[in-house]
Amino acid sequence: MQTGLVSVSVIAQSNISGRAEKSSDEVTVTARCKASGFRLLYLGRRNKPVTVKFAVEDLQHEEGDYFTVSATQLYKYVKDLFGADASVESFLVEGARFRFIRELCKKVPVRPVTILSFRPQYMQVSDIRLQPDSVLVYGSSDMLSGISEICTETIIKSDIRGNLHGETRLEVPGRVRLSEHVASWELEVSRFVEIPLDLPISVKGAPAGSSISVYPSHARVVFKCVFPVIADPSSTAGCFVDYADFQKSLTGRCMIQCRDLPKGVISCTVIPEVAECIEKL
Repeated sequence: MQTGLVSVSVIAQSNISGRAEKSSDEVTVTARCKASGFRLLYLGRRNKPVTVKFAVEDLQHEEGDYFTVSATQLYKYVKDLFGADASVESFLVEGARFRFIRELCKKVPVRPVTILSFRPQYMQVSDIRLQPDSVLVYGSSDMLSGISEICTETIIKSDIRGNLHGETRLEVPGRVRLSEHVASWELEVSRFVEIPLDLPISVKGAPAGSSISVYPSHARVVFKCVFPVIADPSSTAGCFVDYADFQKSLTGRCMIQCRDLPKGVISCTVIPEVAECIEKL
């Protein structure tokens, strides 16, 4: 093994929010390296710049468009800078200073695309959770104006009977760049039991002295509850129509809603969905 001074031209790549993916300039990094004589000769004759992907946390913002990687942090990237068969005794620079120019971007939500089927008596408890749930999209103003969300690749699962998690790639529209290319996802699943109840329909928010008749007066509600049942919905749940909806309605038809659902209720279905309301004058 021999020791010698080696200089390498570096283009930095990173994921700095609101900035270009790669530095606009090449920076020379010089170090005292230990390697075989052949390797030192090769490094000394290499003219092509190397692209090194730096973690965002290793880039310190100085001023304007300039970001610096300290010599201490550069040791983490020796393999990328000089190759796996070379080691660095010391850097002859205090750090490497790169320019990342600003790029037009906007933040949009990530929408999961799924095809899911569940084993009988199992269902998802809540919407699928994504991390990240939003990304930065970089591109021209014309391209960005037409993008309101980014979709995942289709997540396909069948015979689901328990919680699931995984990773999925994000679909990239043409001629734009995303801040992230992969999202992790979680799906909470539970076994459920159906509990049907006939509940009276009340009127919420009716002013004092008013008289509202509701037809039908009762609704059949089918509750899907986590099994084993945490709390009986018959003890707290109720059905109502909102007087504010009645005032805005031209026909007197109002959606029947549920309230005071106890813990453990995953969903409920109301039959019928709509009631006829008449105010007695």
